[in-house]
Amino acid sequence: MAIPVSADWYEMPTSNDTEGLYGLFKFINNETTGGLFMPVILIVIWMISFTSVFSVVGGTRAAAARGWVFASFLVSILAILASIMEMLNPKFMYLPFIALAFGMLWLRLESPSIE
Repeated sequence: MAIPVSADWYEMPTSNDTEGLYGLFKFINNETTGGLFMPVILIVIWMISFTSVFSVVGGTRAAAARGWVFASFLVSILAILASIMEMLNPKFMYLPFIALAFGMLWLRLESPSIE
């Protein structure tokens, strides 16, 4: 015995069916990628990468500068990718670039032999 299959066998989802998903993504991505989820994730990634490089290289000021530059560079690349994928508002991209510039200046002052 065959089961009849037609185009209206499965109901199409309506806007009310996806209301729960909107509530979830509203925190992540409200007002055209203005949410705070991705900036907080980028800050956490920055902290983890900074402490990992700082602890591996050593506890000196030059090691802190290297950790700062690495963490800022990594977060800058991730911010560019997240902004291209429309997961991050471009206004949040400026902080990693400013932190990277500060870190490069700091590294230059700590290691004057780098040409």
